[in-house]
Amino acid sequence: MKRKIAGAASHRTQKSQDIGIRRSTVKPLKAREERAPQLSPATLAFDINVPKGLKNILVNSRAQIKQGNLLVLPKEYKEYGSLPKEYKEYTVLEEEQKPPNVEEVFTDFASYYTNAKDKELESEEKKEALVAVITRGLLVYFEKTLGTNLLYVEERGQYAFLDNRYRSGVTATIDQDDDNSPFCHWYGADHLLRLLVKLPEILAQSSLDQYSIDLIGIYVKELLEWMDSKKDELFLPASLYRETPHWYQTDIRSRAQGGVQKPV
Repeated sequence: MKRKIAGAASHRTQKSQDIGIRRSTVKPLKAREERAPQLSPATLAFDINVPKGLKNILVNSRAQIKQGNLLVLPKEYKEYGSLPKEYKEYTVLEEEQKPPNVEEVFTDFASYYTNAKDKELESEEKKEALVAVITRGLLVYFEKTLGTNLLYVEERGQYAFLDNRYRSGVTATIDQDDDNSPFCHWYGADHLLRLLVKLPEILAQSSLDQYSIDLIGIYVKELLEWMDSKKDELFLPASLYRETPHWYQTDIRSRAQGGVQKPV
């Protein structure tokens, strides 16, 4: 009888040890997430060469934002008259200082590129149509990636403030031109530049064929060179950044709780 009891106890001990071993081999969820495979440079859809002048803009913009300052967006200039009184007292927006929004940047570049005799895209006959198709596609990418890929944490309050005030969760399309307008009417060249830098990584995860990716790569290369030549017109100087308004943080909390910040 004692042998049977001892045997059963030994069996339970061994089974417990086996379970412990199996459990110890399962990595915690957090560890698995931290070790998730990252996209390597070898898997980028196309090579990109950002001009030095634009690299400096990216670096300086990040430095300003991390110091607690924000860009005044093209949308804010346009809507200055209807912004809250507190907002108007906080900052002065001069219309002549308004930078072009993303859609305006694309429109100006498409006009330049289509009319340039020394610029080709597939062929001279197809260039205008291809430029129009690629431009529209990049506008859609901008709409889809702005909130998830292109903003610093410090900019999310600004995004929430405008989104709550003008869209309230409504999904806008790039063809709209009203209060529920798309992000490409709100944001400017600084945020477009961030998209272009990330685009090779984004397209590497898309279902686009290599022919389309190659055409986009040519377009982006030319666009970056053009933006570099026009940087004084497209990008705001550091002097036109402003301290982050305190109510932007209120908007983030309201949004997280499922509420909508009402206009003042």
